[in-house]
Amino acid sequence: MDGIRFRPAPARRIPVWAAGFPGKPRPMRRAARLDGYFPVNLGSADRFAEAVAQVEALRDGTGPFDYVAEVEPGEDSSAYARAGATWILTGFEPESLSVDHVRGVLRDGPS
Repeated sequence: MDGIRFRPAPARRIPVWAAGFPGKPRPMRRAARLDGYFPVNLGSADRFAEAVAQVEALRDGTGPFDYVAEVEPGEDSSAYARAGATWILTGFEPESLSVDHVRGVLRDGPS
C-alpha cells in the first residue's frame, strides 16, 4: 500500500504482521520481510513450531520479530510459548460471543 499516512504520526513505529496458512510460501516470505507472522488454522503447537522454523529460515535475523498463536479460551498456551510464540491471542466464536464471556477470559488471565 503506497501513499498512506497516519495523522498524527504514531509516537512509535507500528509493527506489521502477516497472516497465512502454514506451508504456503508466499505469506511466509512476506512475513519474513515484515515484523511478524500469524499462522492460521494450525491445530497444534507442533505445527506452530514447524511454521516458526520455516519463517526463521527465510529471515535475515535482524530486528525484533513476533510469532502469534491463537488459542481457545481456557486452552493451555505454554506449548505455544515453548514453540516460539511471542504473542498468544484468545480466539472467540462470534456466534457465542458476549461481553461477559470476554470479561471472564480477561479476568482469568493466561492459561
